[in-house]
Amino acid sequence: MTGILLTLLFMRAPEKKSDPAWNFHLHRMELKGVIDSLGEILADTIDTRIAIIGEGFLGGALREIGLTGDGYLSTCTVLMDSLGWNVQQSGDTLEAVFCHDVLTELRCYPSNRRGFYRIALEEGSPCAWSYVPEEKWLRQRAVSCTVSTTVWGALRDYALPGDLTPSGHVATWRDTVRAAGYVSELQHELTDRLFAFDIDFYYDVEPPDVREGDRVWILLEEVRYPETSETGFRRILAAKYEFAGGGLVEAIPFFHSPEGAPDEVGILDHYHRGGESLRTMFLKMPVPFGRISSGYSMAREHPILGYTRAHQGIDYAAPMGTEIFAVGDGSITVRSWRGGYGNYVRIRHANGYETGYGHMISFAVGQSVGTYVRQGQIIGYVGSTGLSTGPHVHFEMKRNGSFVNPATEILPPADPLEGSDLDNFLVQLPVLESIWDHMSDTDVPVPTAEAALTDFEAVAA
Repeated sequence: MTGILLTLLFMRAPEKKSDPAWNFHLHRMELKGVIDSLGEILADTIDTRIAIIGEGFLGGALREIGLTGDGYLSTCTVLMDSLGWNVQQSGDTLEAVFCHDVLTELRCYPSNRRGFYRIALEEGSPCAWSYVPEEKWLRQRAVSCTVSTTVWGALRDYALPGDLTPSGHVATWRDTVRAAGYVSELQHELTDRLFAFDIDFYYDVEPPDVREGDRVWILLEEVRYPETSETGFRRILAAKYEFAGGGLVEAIPFFHSPEGAPDEVGILDHYHRGGESLRTMFLKMPVPFGRISSGYSMAREHPILGYTRAHQGIDYAAPMGTEIFAVGDGSITVRSWRGGYGNYVRIRHANGYETGYGHMISFAVGQSVGTYVRQGQIIGYVGSTGLSTGPHVHFEMKRNGSFVNPATEILPPADPLEGSDLDNFLVQLPVLESIWDHMSDTDVPVPTAEAALTDFEAVAA
């Protein structure tokens, strides 16, 4: 099944190398003509009024479009209680549709979301409502870059899609911000996630090091929004880094259900050519650039309680609201207030490991007990809840039910592919690279036969 899924995923390449990766625009002029004709027909019956929200004042904008009385109150209740639009920003837009001078529909467009809230009205009061996400499509694209100064600069020069913006150019301030955001997300995924354990992009202390002339090959997935003619980065499907001084590091994708994940959950992981995982089992710390404010100790004087007791974890100080990451894949077993821990999350991992995270100011949305989270996924935000003297995260680790020091624990590597998973992976690899060559219109580099054989033998052993 995984082989079929991966093959279908990458068989969406265009039939000819010269064809555009996305041709939706070819139909838009015809569609626009139909819409214009309908607009002329409906001009005498349909009227639209638009209001822009000021500094967080929803009520004023609703009154501006003509909503008053009981309808005004019930609409506010629906927007904030039923649809969850509790915080409005300056620049959010309301659009009211009148048919024969009767208000029939209200649409609210938050400026920070891709979608809108829709409320149908009958006799001036809401009768149905929903959130309508903006329509989007996923597409794959192959890019290659040559490093001249930095990897970020190479991605900026070579990897931006031609249809990132409606005009096709980075011309306005908003275009510049979107371009920088696209490159930053792509670079973070490449250097800080996929290749973080194989390549030191920040300290060139020993070869192979990052230098001018290195080549980067990326097969990535993007989100295309036809309504606004904009494109956003989603994730890297596969990547290769070829050193100018010799050597090649690869990130090969494989969809599977790892240990502990529900059977129906298809996870995208990345491996070396022989099936070895690119990752270690755990990240070194749960917050980016965290500072150790209190280490692991069997006898520490508690800063609030005043007496000495064990501190079986590590405290990482970080600014209030800093993201807290799951250090490894696993399922959430606790997500609640836990006395002195404050807001607390516990995750069960493979091989008998558990990790805990305390003093959060809030939890990440969309998660609950039983949710399977990935390494590096946000699970909450740094706070100072419970018995705490300042913003930090208390991080603890257990192995087979007993506390261990995360700083000294010899952490195992993430599990390699084995058995039928490895067999499927090795079958899919040449299919992937063949399609990748086709999409790139060139030959994507592969390691020598001797190096590939060594990798395979290492996993088989």
